[in-house]
Amino acid sequence: MEQKTSCVGSSSDSLHIRTVGLLIRTMRRHHAHVERHIGALQIHHSQHRMLMHLARRAGNLPSQKELAEALGISPAAVTTTLKRLEKEGYISRAITDEDNRRNEIRITDKGLSKVAESRVIFESVDRAMFEGFTEEEMETLLSFMERIEHNLDAVGAPVNPPPKHS
Repeated sequence: MEQKTSCVGSSSDSLHIRTVGLLIRTMRRHHAHVERHIGALQIHHSQHRMLMHLARRAGNLPSQKELAEALGISPAAVTTTLKRLEKEGYISRAITDEDNRRNEIRITDKGLSKVAESRVIFESVDRAMFEGFTEEEMETLLSFMERIEHNLDAVGAPVNPPPKHS
């Protein structure tokens, strides 16, 4: 069996730096391209992000506190964003029967429609990003990315950034 050696600490350090730089630039470009297209949906980035999270959680209604923790934002930012989303008809809020202090946030059909529109954008950008790749190349790239993720897990790298406090 072929033994693989790590090139960390070797003369290939510049290769690591270039590779990490390219990964970061690629993800920033992907993000910027998606954001430009999402802007056409006439919804603010923070609102869109919250709608996407609510759509993924359908059936498991989060509280405002849970939203703040999941999205890494302050409770005040959640409140502001939810007010805008509710005013535009993308969400509804209701006090729960069990706890009068807890608001359940539900995404409306209008909100789900906005999520569906954005998913079309994501799919389009992703398809363009991988144009010309064979299935085998995609499987190889996926394998490399999974290995990178595993290595980051091994050193305790956090999955989500810590919450921002305002």
